Amino acid sequence: MNSTVKSVEELIDEALAITERFWFIQATHIVERTERTITIHFRISSTLFVQAFFSERSQRLHFALVGSVGRLYGRDREQGVWHRHPFGEVEEHEPTPEGMSAQPLTEFMTEVEELLLIHDLI
Repeated sequence: MNSTVKSVEELIDEALAITERFWFIQATHIVERTERTITIHFRISSTLFVQAFFSERSQRLHFALVGSVGRLYGRDREQGVWHRHPFGEVEEHEPTPEGMSAQPLTEFMTEVEELLLIHDLI
């Protein structure tokens, strides 16, 4: 499946919807926004957040679970192709030809929820 996010506004709409859906999100903050790019942070705790970045021009979409030591897990779409940075091996690029759902941020947050519980991060 390929994600359908094609604009900054679409990512903002999905971000607003998930803020209420996931119990672990304490706050949502637009860190930077231009006409064609956006970076959003979803605070989980004082040392843990999810970052979402999207560029309309390149259609790059990056999601990362970030802790005090840096990125812990990530998913990126570059040139229309998805890959994963596995938890504990974030320097790796694991191809994910199945892509992401039509709501990639929601799918990523579901993965983050599993990681938070499995690794007792909060």
